[in-house]
Amino acid sequence: MDKENRLIKNLKKYFGYDSFRQGQEEIINNILDKRAVLGVLPTGGGKSICYQLPALMMEGVCLVISPLISLMKDQVDSLVENGIAASFINSSMTSKKYKETLSAIARGKIKILYVSPERLENEFFIEFIQGIKISFIAVDEAHCISKWGHDFRPSYKLIPKLYQIIGDNLQITAFTATATKEVRNDIIKNLELKDPFIKVTGFDRENLLFEVRKPKDKLSFLKTYLEDHKDSSGIIYASTRKRVEAIYRYLKKQGFSSTYYHAGLDEATKKKNQEDFIFDRKNIIVATNAFGMGIDKSDVRFVIHYNMPQDMESYYQEAGRAGRDGEKSDAILLFSGQDIIINKFLIRKTSNKDYLINKLNNLQIIINYVNTSECLRKFILNYFGQEAEDKCNSCSNCLSYFKKIDVTVDCQKILSCIYRLRQRYGVNTVVACLKGSDSANAKKRNLNSVSTFGILKNVSEKYIKDLIGTLIADGYIGVSGIEYPILKLTKKSKAILFGEKKIFIKEIEKADRLKEKEKSPDIYDREDYDKALFSRLKKLRLSLSKERNIPPFIIFNDASLKDMSIKKPKTEEEFLNVKGVASKKLSQYGDLFLAEINDFIAEKRSKDNIYYDKLK
Repeated sequence: MDKENRLIKNLKKYFGYDSFRQGQEEIINNILDKRAVLGVLPTGGGKSICYQLPALMMEGVCLVISPLISLMKDQVDSLVENGIAASFINSSMTSKKYKETLSAIARGKIKILYVSPERLENEFFIEFIQGIKISFIAVDEAHCISKWGHDFRPSYKLIPKLYQIIGDNLQITAFTATATKEVRNDIIKNLELKDPFIKVTGFDRENLLFEVRKPKDKLSFLKTYLEDHKDSSGIIYASTRKRVEAIYRYLKKQGFSSTYYHAGLDEATKKKNQEDFIFDRKNIIVATNAFGMGIDKSDVRFVIHYNMPQDMESYYQEAGRAGRDGEKSDAILLFSGQDIIINKFLIRKTSNKDYLINKLNNLQIIINYVNTSECLRKFILNYFGQEAEDKCNSCSNCLSYFKKIDVTVDCQKILSCIYRLRQRYGVNTVVACLKGSDSANAKKRNLNSVSTFGILKNVSEKYIKDLIGTLIADGYIGVSGIEYPILKLTKKSKAILFGEKKIFIKEIEKADRLKEKEKSPDIYDREDYDKALFSRLKKLRLSLSKERNIPPFIIFNDASLKDMSIKKPKTEEEFLNVKGVASKKLSQYGDLFLAEINDFIAEKRSKDNIYYDKLK
């Protein structure tokens, strides 16, 4: 059997899929050829299979370095459910379980072992792995090794020491979902990857609908949205512990099934609240960014950022926790000017000047994102170095119904003011000049002597600042300096000043509806699945998850249940054709789900016969 057929056969046997996603097969083949690899695949793009499948086909144990205990547990539970010999070693284990795991590894009973990078500080563990056959190292969430990454973990710097411990011919592979070119270079350098095969499959999450909202009342927006998504699972991120608890109390008072999570909770409470969400006991979790990197829950239908994050990497990583199963999901960012103030306050706590400058630069980029009038998806993809169409038909900027307002003349006035002020001042001074301010600061700078003084005195300060934000976001105004940002003209400014380019804004009050996606549907977008059967299968899945004490999505994700609800398999052979159904899943759950489907069909046929008999 040639390599390609063998790969497909194992993919179906262990993971239940008939074909690879983009980039997976190339990465796997390079791992099998003993080459160092850097794989950048979007969340939900199948990164794990890229190292799990070759681990099953190579001699020895694949050592997976993963950042969080909860992530290890979910990954191992999923592998075991698929009939794969996997385990983990971490601080949550009892002494007895630890010894049993080491014994199983030594006897060749484990193919994939998950550990945290901190485990590499343990001398006993280092001595232990020197006595076993390591097939290769897989570094998950590899952006954590980069100081430019959003989740920097100093312990990741221990990984290259494995070359000295295991041998120079050690094969190291690295995987992440979000990494700019700068971060990718940092990963290669810090992990000392030797002539790596690099595969960036793209950063687009086609199933996510991206929205930026600027509601007058964020809590009211939440209430309305959640009432329309009562049966959906979702995450709400907020910037501070205090805000998390306030949102949670509000949702609880409104009767929503919710819990909360932040680093200030004791370990027992954090564990309980996280499991309530993972096991579908609660639909919604309100959390700080302390929650999520280790969460593999595949059926999250929405991620709402109540406050703007500090950088695009964090935002995209967190937003990407929606729709990991490929189903349509929402990524919504709620913005207010206060978000900028809070983030700058948090960032300026650092005493490291280089870090401060980097963080403030990154903050400006996400400020540009919330202010851009162009396609949100294009903005994200361009940031990560990927080309994109001008219009995606799957973000709030592309799909909103809104009245366009021509603000070109006001933008010309703003640009002229920056020029007349000799490009020496920041937003507040420019606004003061345009408004004709008589403040002490305005008098000190003799703003009343500038020709543009007071030419926008009849509009609000917020309106001017919003226009400046849009012009910065779309590249018509540049910003220099970090602690004291100065507004500058750019090459693009001329197009507006000379009337070659018009600028339009949305009338926000009218921008509260979205059109349907104008895309050809695939299985993940199809609405022709039997919703009544899907509901029954979800109940069966929940019952089984309680019996086995594993999260429902580990049994089958929503995409698999929807595929069952479309195909309605009647035999084991047909059941194996369902997406995500592997041999082990068939033997464990096939008879139960087939019985449920056949019962449903029989009951429906009986009801239909009664209905037709009455018609006669």
